[in-house]
Order: sequence, then structure tokens, then C-alpha cells
Amino acid sequence: MRKVVLITGASSGIGLALCKRLLAEDDELHLCLACRNMSKAEAVCAALLASHPTAEVTIVQVDVSNLQSVFRASKELKQRFQRLDCIYLNAGIMPNPQLNIKALFFGLFSRKVIHMFSTAEGLLTQGDKITADGLQEVFETNVFGHFILIRELEPLLCHSDNPSQLIWTSSRSARKSNFSLEDFQHSKGKEPYSSSKYATDLLSVALNRNFNQQMDLDEDTAEKFYQKLLELEKHIRVTIQKTDNQARLSGSCL
Repeated sequence: MRKVVLITGASSGIGLALCKRLLAEDDELHLCLACRNMSKAEAVCAALLASHPTAEVTIVQVDVSNLQSVFRASKELKQRFQRLDCIYLNAGIMPNPQLNIKALFFGLFSRKVIHMFSTAEGLLTQGDKITADGLQEVFETNVFGHFILIRELEPLLCHSDNPSQLIWTSSRSARKSNFSLEDFQHSKGKEPYSSSKYATDLLSVALNRNFNQQMDLDEDTAEKFYQKLLELEKHIRVTIQKTDNQARLSGSCL
């Protein structure tokens, strides 16, 4: 039986490189490319099959910055598959950084000047915006969209005889100093990408207690963050249900 591997953001960058590497090691895999842009995904699918004709490569359309898209994709995946052996949670965005002139000026006269220039920490800031779901875009794309995807696909993952793997694409930019439980969407901060990547590391700890403890993470914070996401998920589901009900009522009145 073929192993089934789902990869988000598989049409370019790390996701595409990962597809090629996985097929190079096992060309009997069933790769499912979870992508937003279908034309790019179809081109990648054709190229992968041309180089690995014994593999099985399929596509599911999903935009992790749109929860309706995540719910639709999850439903489709549950209709297609009985299990998923591995999910690579790779899709994400990083806003273009801008130089923080104020931080640069004050940093020149601080004790952290060497650290500032060697790491760029605090020097670069990023903009963010609100999605149609009312969430911060970087948070929803990099963290919450994937969280909902995992929650929806749990029936395909939880098999005691052959447990599945969840693998996140993290980053060296993930810093504890840029994350706050009180503002886990980072709506008040200037480094949403760093915050989101630390958040995925925390979420990994909450989902898997055997995660690498050498990282600067603690299980208590991870569990609290996980509970906050569950609360947000409940709120989002209620909101979406109300919107759907209102749409049906409007349609029946036409």
C-alpha cells in the first residue's frame, strides 16, 4: 500500500524541493499537493510525474489564509483518503521587511549594537493586514489555517497501529521575544513572521509532547496557546455557521 503524503505550499520553494526529495527516496509514494494556485500546481504535478512515472501525484486546492477554503479541502481529502501518513505544514507568507529607522538610531547607542547588526533583530519590521475571516493574515496563513486543517483531518491521522507524522516548516526567525499569549495574532507587533514561526513551534510541542526539548520552548506556554486556538476555532465555526445560515435564508427569499 502506498504511503500518502500531503504537502501544503507544494508548488514552489521549500515545498517543491521537498516533493522532489521525497520522490527521489521513494518513487512509490502518493503525493498530494495542497496548493492555492491550481495552474502552478498542475504544472508541478506533470513535471513530477514525468520524472517519477511510478509515483502517484494528485492535487487539492486550498488557501490556508481562507478558512472556507480549508474546510472545503478537508472535506475533499476525507472523501479521497482513508489515512494520511504524513502532513508537511509548509505553506506560509512573510511580508516584505522595512527598516525601522527609530530602532536603528536608538540601537546605535545601546549595548546591543553588535547583536542588532549581527542578527537584524529589531531593525526590520513587517506590515500585516486583516483577512476576510477577521484574523491577522500572517497568523491565519502560517498558523491557524494549518491548525484547522489538522483538526479537520484528525480522522485520517489518529491510527494507533500506524501513527501519522505532522512536520512544520519552522524558521531561524522564530523568537520567543516576538511572541505573546496576550497577542498571539501579533496584531500589535511589528514582526508577525517571527511570532508566527515561534507559534508553530509552540503548537508542535502541544501536539507532540516528545518534541525536541532543546529548543527555547516550554510545555506550559504551548498548552495555553493550544487552548487559545481551540477557543478561537470555536468562535470561528459559530461565525461561519451563522453566515451560511444567513446566506441560505437570503437565497430562499429570492
